This record gives sequence, structure tokens and C-alpha cells, in this order.
Amino acid sequence: MGKQIKVRDAIQALKQAGFIKSPNHGHGTSHRRYIHKDDPSRFADISYHTGGESIPKGTLKSIEKTSGVKF
Repeated sequence: MGKQIKVRDAIQALKQAGFIKSPNHGHGTSHRRYIHKDDPSRFADISYHTGGESIPKGTLKSIEKTSGVKF
């Protein structure tokens, strides 16, 4: 089985890499978008229901691809 990353750990890693929660995205939805503060073309959309959920392997690869952050 591949890497298992929890939602809260992924969000923490994104914040450490310079990402901030997008103020214009995801109001009233189960997804949160994090954008890089210096390069808005780098982003990560994360489904957030509870912070303890594990992110599926394919979703994690997609987050790594769009954000440039390796987990």
C-alpha cells in the first residue's frame, strides 16, 4: 500500500510550503483550496470533512502535481 497522509497533515505541509487558504473558493462546500502566496498558479484542492481522514493515493498524486509539494 502507498503513502497514507491525513488531511490535517497535508494542510500543515502545504502551509509550511507557503500556501494559504483561498479567500474566494469553497464557501459552503466540503472542499478547500490552498494557493501559493507567491505563485497563485500553484494550488491544492482538498476535500475536508474531518482532519483525521486519509487522502486516497490518486488524490494525493493530483495534489502533488498541482501544488509542486511532495508528501
